[in-house]
Amino acid sequence: MQQRREKGLWNGGLVPYGYKNVDKKLEIDEKDAEGVKKIFQIFLETQSLAETRRRINQLGYKTRKGNIFCKGSIDNILRNPIYIGKIEHKGKLFDGIHKAIIPEAMFLKVQSLRRIQIRPETKIKRPFLLRGLLKCQECGSVMTPSYTLKQEKKGRRYIYYYRCTKTCKHDWQSCSIKYVNANRIEEFITKKLTNISKDESTIEKLVRRINQDEEQRLSPLREKEKHLQARIDEIDCKVKKLVSFLSESDDRLFPTVKKELSGLEQEKKILEFDLEGVRLSIQKESKEKFEAKIVLENLRNFIDRLQEIKDEEKPYLFQYLIKDIIYGKDEIGVNLFYLPNFRANLPKHRQSGGTARVTAGGEPVLPSFVPSYIGLKNRSRWLHNQNRFKLSPLFYLA
Repeated sequence: MQQRREKGLWNGGLVPYGYKNVDKKLEIDEKDAEGVKKIFQIFLETQSLAETRRRINQLGYKTRKGNIFCKGSIDNILRNPIYIGKIEHKGKLFDGIHKAIIPEAMFLKVQSLRRIQIRPETKIKRPFLLRGLLKCQECGSVMTPSYTLKQEKKGRRYIYYYRCTKTCKHDWQSCSIKYVNANRIEEFITKKLTNISKDESTIEKLVRRINQDEEQRLSPLREKEKHLQARIDEIDCKVKKLVSFLSESDDRLFPTVKKELSGLEQEKKILEFDLEGVRLSIQKESKEKFEAKIVLENLRNFIDRLQEIKDEEKPYLFQYLIKDIIYGKDEIGVNLFYLPNFRANLPKHRQSGGTARVTAGGEPVLPSFVPSYIGLKNRSRWLHNQNRFKLSPLFYLA
């Protein structure tokens, strides 16, 4: 790899936009290269990723996969030294054997403008409780943690919020919801979950409605099952009558009756095949009825644990109970996992002493530092492995 880079050879992988792979060497793709030039020209003129994105898409340029450009893909192009004929390796630049698309002076000017726009990285110690859980109701995008600095008389103050990803990838006007203050939404969700955990009648009504909705969803299949079974019973009755009639009738009628019996038997086989398919669908779609007691216990255990653990551990507990939160202007919906054994299923962690942390009653508690398999990337896998975990419809909390 090192030697290839030093010789100016491309090491393979994803071919940069504007080039094509010819015998493991980069050659300019004239059509896409025009798009690269336009991106650099527009950014020099506007000094704005959002405006560059808007204009380049307006001109009809597409990514290699035929999609419109987002701000991230444009920024990747603007900072890639491949376009001035260079090969980067471990922070060092080497002269490549491929042709440049952009003059070096233009590239350097763009980098100077980008540095003005990019704020230095800041390590934020604040845990975002709803990281990865908030989704925008309007556009369906995930709402990601972000922050801004506000200058005040006493100094700078951080303001934390969750921002709709669409406004990051496209522009600020692409979604009307845009963002929500982190402190407010986290306090709101925590308070509402706390209140509803104390309201047994509300939980019972909710669970009753959920179970009714499940029955209504299966109602067409059950009606079809009933209809098919009735037709099969009807055929059985006809067959019995024909057999009885045949035993008492003239032999000359035998061919006619036999033909009718054969037709009925064929129809019955088809109906039985259809009935089996419908019953399999019902079995697949059917779920055990939700119990208000379990939902109530889940919420109460969640609230209790929330008070016990450290702030940096709380986001993981939210991820354990909550599937997602749909944030809208007029309502907020929370999808909860249905956890019949909430306490027993809380992740255990082996400490250096080799024993799991437990309460006096022998129940596992959330570890003081959380194991990696509870993270956002892995939680769908470990939840999927526990088939008794189910998703309840939305709590509308607004």
